[in-house]
Amino acid sequence: MDYYTLVILGALLGFLALAALLLVPVYRFLQREDEAARRFTAEYLRRQQAAQLNGIDNEAETSEPPPTRT
Repeated sequence: MDYYTLVILGALLGFLALAALLLVPVYRFLQREDEAARRFTAEYLRRQQAAQLNGIDNEAETSEPPPTRT
């Protein structure tokens, strides 16, 4: 193995490590957003709509999303 091969392998491994370091947080963020979107189920939206139609139009109550699990 000559010197150029070691440099190429080092650069490739460094690039892959950097890509993983930067993309893993983005992937985790997208997974959390997907879970948050699933919380807005048809049942939750039906309850919100029924509350507005019944005249219980409280700004703080209707604009607040469902509780989050962390």
